[in-house]
Amino acid sequence: MKKVLSLGVVTALALGALTGCSMESSSGSDKKDSKDKKDLTIGVSTITMQHQFYIDIDEGIKEEAEKLGVKVIVNDPDQDVAKQTSAIEDFLQQGVDGMIVMGTDNSAIVPAVENAQEKVPVATVDAKLTTDNVLTYIGTESKAAGKQLGEYTKEHIDKDLGGKAQIAIVTELKSHIQRERVEGFKEAFKDSADIKILNSLPGYDREESLNTVENLLQSNPDVDIIYATAENSVLGAKAALESSKNTKAKIVGFDLTEEAASGITDGTVLAMIQQQPKEMGRMAVEAVVKSIKGEKVDKNLPVPVVLYDKANVKDFK
Repeated sequence: MKKVLSLGVVTALALGALTGCSMESSSGSDKKDSKDKKDLTIGVSTITMQHQFYIDIDEGIKEEAEKLGVKVIVNDPDQDVAKQTSAIEDFLQQGVDGMIVMGTDNSAIVPAVENAQEKVPVATVDAKLTTDNVLTYIGTESKAAGKQLGEYTKEHIDKDLGGKAQIAIVTELKSHIQRERVEGFKEAFKDSADIKILNSLPGYDREESLNTVENLLQSNPDVDIIYATAENSVLGAKAALESSKNTKAKIVGFDLTEEAASGITDGTVLAMIQQQPKEMGRMAVEAVVKSIKGEKVDKNLPVPVVLYDKANVKDFK
């Protein structure tokens, strides 16, 4: 009887051990399946949600994320470098699978971005950072787009103003992107001795740009062209021309809106460069997801621009 009992105990223990092994193996398989099947999460740090351009990028990101079944966490540092740096660090703590970053400063956030890239793929959008240690850059070639608008403006000056003009520039002086747009624009006039480009003036948000242009028109009533390098710079300049009843000066600029489009129609705005922000957002999500899946992604994904004037503004949507 004792022998039988011992044999039964041994058999039970053996079965238990086998069952335990089987359960452990099943648990490990479940973990792997769970990891493979878990929803991907992408952390997104924009520059500001106070500009339609970045709102449109955000919409493109969310539309593509929904299409691919990806969760996004969006941070708005409102142009604050320290807040953006903290957000990037927080995304890592939250265990995101990838990031999309629109740099508030093209060099100050580089350490945080490089640290993140060591752990997850980071796509940069709109602002090209001073590092190659990112998954990819997606956006407008700002200098080339600025030059394209400058060449268009020069043709207008040569044709309609006899080759002579004064050009004022309203921009965000601290922004790397805006500086590139200014540099490219100026390149178009390097051999134009009779075209005077005034010193760049501050104007990124609408109110600041309005005040800047109102003061400009008082001190330089003969200015012919106002180059406004961003969406709200354009709208502030347009409001200043309207309030002062100035019909002489014309605006050229970046980031077309319905309000700016009406300015092209009524003649206040000469021409605008329109980027494709929704496409940038869509491409960024696509690039990060591809990388997570082990697919190759090009280091540079340029997004073409469209120049709008009276001839094609009706096509703007």
